[in-house]
Amino acid sequence: MAAEATSSPKKAAAADASENSTANRPEVNSPVAEPTSAKGPTADQHTPAPSLQEDVSELDGVKLPAARGKAGTFGGPKDRSAKPDDKLALPTGLHFQYERYRSLNANHFYCAMRWDYRQNHMSAEEGKRWFANKKILVTNPRNGLAVVVRAVDYGPHEKTGLIISISPGAAEALGLTADDEVNCAFADQKARPGPVE
Repeated sequence: MAAEATSSPKKAAAADASENSTANRPEVNSPVAEPTSAKGPTADQHTPAPSLQEDVSELDGVKLPAARGKAGTFGGPKDRSAKPDDKLALPTGLHFQYERYRSLNANHFYCAMRWDYRQNHMSAEEGKRWFANKKILVTNPRNGLAVVVRAVDYGPHEKTGLIISISPGAAEALGLTADDEVNCAFADQKARPGPVE
């Protein structure tokens, strides 16, 4: 699934980024961003399957690509889908540098989605900067477990049927198995990546 997470015609290069220093099990009091509309998710409810575009989580007028669907994994030492010098699609590094795919730590909490960079009259580059390191709340509706992950890459490919790819560590914390569905929403942007207590 990792190969799909980093390959896309919308990005110039897909690759890897090193994780910022984040704790593996931080305490998060308010993991969900305040909704910008009445239809947006709240901290006390899971996001339902979207029937309309308005059901998708929104932050500062920018919409998340999807609210519910299947999740995959990417990154880490077992992922050989990228070349050592491939870079991540989002400028997640210091001073908006594009970090390398292979430097991702599989135990950290990160994700890739098919971000729509051109929202709110932003150019593609402005959109990449806006989405870089944005915090996303991913919930497993089957068991109620949730994690906060940070946006680092673009993907997975549409042909996979996945809406999001997350780190192996995040998938393990969610108790995900193959073809499990997850709910996705913008998290409180001050939340630290990791399991939601």
